[in-house]
Amino acid sequence: SSQYCPKIALTMSSSHSISSILIALSLNIFSSCGTIFINKYLFQNLNFRFGTLLTVLHFFFSHLMTQILKNRLFQPAQNLTVIKILPISLAFCGYVVFNNLSLVFNSISFYQVTKLLCTPAIIGIEYFIYGRSTHARVLMALIPVLIGVFITVFTDLDVNTIGTVFAIAAIGANSTYTVFGKVKQNELSANPMQLLYLQSVVSGIILTFCIPFFDNMGELMEFEWSFDVVFWVFLSCCTAFMVNFSFFLLVGKTSPLTTNVVGYFKTCMVFLGGILMFATKYTVQNIIGISVTLVGVAWYTTVKYNIDQEKKRQVILPTKNDSVSNAGSSS
Repeated sequence: SSQYCPKIALTMSSSHSISSILIALSLNIFSSCGTIFINKYLFQNLNFRFGTLLTVLHFFFSHLMTQILKNRLFQPAQNLTVIKILPISLAFCGYVVFNNLSLVFNSISFYQVTKLLCTPAIIGIEYFIYGRSTHARVLMALIPVLIGVFITVFTDLDVNTIGTVFAIAAIGANSTYTVFGKVKQNELSANPMQLLYLQSVVSGIILTFCIPFFDNMGELMEFEWSFDVVFWVFLSCCTAFMVNFSFFLLVGKTSPLTTNVVGYFKTCMVFLGGILMFATKYTVQNIIGISVTLVGVAWYTTVKYNIDQEKKRQVILPTKNDSVSNAGSSS
């Protein structure tokens, strides 16, 4: 008769877990980079310059997909209402729409480098609003990031006023949503898919009324919806949903270091894709700026990881007083 071997079962279980994480990470990298490249192709090559409308389509498509996956992969949170979800939906609107508008008016390198400013912006928001201080070593590690962004921005050949305004708005919206989203997720006791299920449709309805203010309605009414445009818009909706879905799959399964390294890798892929797919022209100063920024991001990731590990060791290791009291009680 066959015997059950716990060690083999455990090995199979862990290997299955590792493979599922690798699949989710690959999906996240593919969908994140793919969404940027597809959207840029729509805006630049197909002249579909309607970032707000595209965002609305993303939201409604995401709600449709969560409807399909509902009860299969997650249960809708019973305590969530439209009123409770409204603040995070407004932040979500700003987060996505300003990202798309930044991509409409900026080069891929400018778009991606300015996004890296979200880290110092988040630190600033947490300090001034929530009173959370940041370790001096972390702040020091951010200096090359800021210098690199400064060099890249001021040597970019395609820099323009409206693009810069939308890039700054995107940084503010991204940072606010990251901090606010984390706080609200804890307050509402909901996972990312439960939030996406309701906030996608609420955000979509809100942004529908904003289309006339952000998109050129004259151009939109005269725009020719060819098969190519419909195909790439649909593909953009699919990859945008997969970004959220892959994040849902990864929640609680990877360390902050892994998330940072994956983000670092995606940044490199976006720069490379800009050169290969859109013939983005880089000056020597551009390359120096991007290189300094990436080195800064790598340094920041390492410092942040080391500080987190030190905090964990301090929690685990007993203090001198604990050791003395334990020795006294055992005598």
